[in-house]
Amino acid sequence: MLDEAIQMAFSPIAEQPGCFLLTLEGDLDSSNAQEVTKFVQNLSENEGLVHLVADFSKLRYINSTGLGTILRISKMLIGKKGTFKIASPNENVFEIIEIVGANKLLEVYSTKEEALNSLKS
Repeated sequence: MLDEAIQMAFSPIAEQPGCFLLTLEGDLDSSNAQEVTKFVQNLSENEGLVHLVADFSKLRYINSTGLGTILRISKMLIGKKGTFKIASPNENVFEIIEIVGANKLLEVYSTKEEALNSLKS
């Protein structure tokens, strides 16, 4: 069986307390969506995460289960008076977000810099 692990890395954004950058690499689908949700919940509970910029530049693929995860994370952070921003999705990933209309619910930026700058406003 193929290893369906998604690579996740996070780092605090120095100038912004409670802000983190999460980098996802690989495919976000039903094989690992729950793992991503738990990872972000742990950051929120243990590291003080309130605002999250998710760097999708290395995310190859997302399916409806992965999209559901992203929407759940966004709803959780908004519920904590936080924000969730997506940076640099590739064409395929953005198309899936757009097809289901999730681009109206999510803040999607074409670059990581734009997403990070939006935290300051």
